[in-house]
Amino acid sequence: MLSTTFPSTAGMVLAASEAPSPSWTLPPWALILTVALGVGLLLLLVIKAKLHAFVALLLVSAAVAFASGLPLSSIPGLLEDGMAATLGGIAIIVALGAMLGRMMQETGAAQLLSERLLGLFGEGRAPLAMGLTALLLGIPVFFDVGFIILVPLLYAVAARTGRSLISVALPAAGGLAIMHAVLPPHPGPVAAAELLGGHLGWIAFMGLVCGLPAWYLGAYVFGRKLGDRTFVPVPASFQESERESAAPENAPPLSLILGVVILPVALILLNTFSPLVLPEGPVLDVLLFVGNPVTALTIATLLSFWLLGVRGGMTRERVEKAASASLGPTALVLLVTGAGGVFGEVLEATGAGDAVAGILSATALPVIVLAFLIAMIMRVALGSKTVAIVTTAPIVTPLIAEAQMSQPEIALIVVAIASGGTVLSHVNDSGFWLMNRYLDLDIKTTLKSWTVMETLMGLIAFGIAAVISAGLALLG
Repeated sequence: MLSTTFPSTAGMVLAASEAPSPSWTLPPWALILTVALGVGLLLLLVIKAKLHAFVALLLVSAAVAFASGLPLSSIPGLLEDGMAATLGGIAIIVALGAMLGRMMQETGAAQLLSERLLGLFGEGRAPLAMGLTALLLGIPVFFDVGFIILVPLLYAVAARTGRSLISVALPAAGGLAIMHAVLPPHPGPVAAAELLGGHLGWIAFMGLVCGLPAWYLGAYVFGRKLGDRTFVPVPASFQESERESAAPENAPPLSLILGVVILPVALILLNTFSPLVLPEGPVLDVLLFVGNPVTALTIATLLSFWLLGVRGGMTRERVEKAASASLGPTALVLLVTGAGGVFGEVLEATGAGDAVAGILSATALPVIVLAFLIAMIMRVALGSKTVAIVTTAPIVTPLIAEAQMSQPEIALIVVAIASGGTVLSHVNDSGFWLMNRYLDLDIKTTLKSWTVMETLMGLIAFGIAAVISAGLALLG
């Protein structure tokens, strides 16, 4: 029977071969200080030196390895092992998700989805329609891409209904942001699953349980109320004719779009929960195969090529070019994510991870709270949600191993990390500037709209995860 769990990468390679003997041995307090100085160096390189996060993570990982006593000759191999172990589990998933999202963009499926939902709910519920569009679009599409796709639609809806642009933009931006934070196949939760040994099905389930209420309260309700108090007009440069001319001529049916978007998540959830109700046998084996994240996304991506692309009027050459174009931005995300795995491998090899886990355990704070707080610090300092997640996960990995957590509990830790990586977005976050520039806002209005929305969503999602985690602990 196929396994339904993803093995932790921590020590995966070192378990197969003997770890390098240290040139010198540091006491636990010195290892902790080394990690703290390493994180400080990472912040300095990214914030002050403006060094790319990928290169900064590699440099810091090498520096921490050397300072912890590992021989210089062993460090390059350690970095390679960490990169290989991490990307081996997520590269396929992230790449397929990017291709699926690109097909949503190229075929006009995203625009049609928005227009149909707006027609279904009516202009009086435009914020809800745009938010639901973003939630669905946010399953396969990265935040930045999804937001840029939706901007012309946000302009058109706000102009048509006479609403404040904020009232329709925040539910949409929040939907994209929360899906990017908590739901596979996005790189943050996928990388956290790989690093923590979590199952993507449980992470998707807990991500939806915690993320959807967080979006409703933190983005939809808040955005609608803020829009009632703060009127933001559509930028003068917007022309309704531009939106109309971009409408797809051969857009696929709405039911087909919804099926392609929801299919991979449904299959992954099927993989997770079918063993709970079905006995071992051929049927369960097939369900576990099609519900494996790699298989599920391969199926959905192939369907998008054929049903949305070729049958929608695209040539096979154009479909191939669209798929290739999606991999450019994905490569940058994968490199940063892999570098986060390198940092985790170093913490494992040096024993620094165990030392940090020991001092964190002494605080008596629950692991889920520590995970949230560490991710929040990384988010505020580094800006990138994905970097905050992949930097935090290796630090809390030893705590999870020590607590012998179940898959649902690990999934809640991933949600807590993603929640911490969501709050307090400010001027070092690209999402902040996308809102600021496309909505033509001043800094103050961006802070009281986008920053407050991100913080509310992160706090609400974390609160729900913490309550569920406490309930599981009582039951266990």
